[in-house]
Amino acid sequence: MKFNKRGQAAVEYLIILAVVIIIALVVVGVLGGFPSLTQGVSERGSAAYWQGADISLVRYAATGTTVSGVIRNGKSFTIRNVVVTLFGTNATATTAYAGTLAPGSSTSSLVTLGTLPTACTAGTPFSVAPVTFQYTDAQYSTVYTFTGANPIAGTCS
Repeated sequence: MKFNKRGQAAVEYLIILAVVIIIALVVVGVLGGFPSLTQGVSERGSAAYWQGADISLVRYAATGTTVSGVIRNGKSFTIRNVVVTLFGTNATATTAYAGTLAPGSSTSSLVTLGTLPTACTAGTPFSVAPVTFQYTDAQYSTVYTFTGANPIAGTCS
């Protein structure tokens, strides 16, 4: 009888230890402890956010020091003169698109959004934040500013 109780206690201990280890691994993974696993989630989350933003980025990429993207107007009015600032207020603003974009329309090709401080190597991850768009209402000439809540994140090409 004593042997069975000891064996049962040992098995219960091992099961509890296994559950604790599994929970610890899940927490570490969620908090970004495994960068190779969480990088894809970051890219997908970033892409999903930027596709649904007021000024959407349908696609974006970084090559060398250049960050490019396809801009879509998510507003209910026509906009013009889209100026982009990467990395905050001290960065240089780039006129990404000087034409007009009707509601729901996109630029026909990639436009330069700005530059990275250092060149990225193909296959390495990049992240740009904050990203600010300044654009003008084509009808009333009112200037608006939109700063994304999420970074632009992806893999350099």
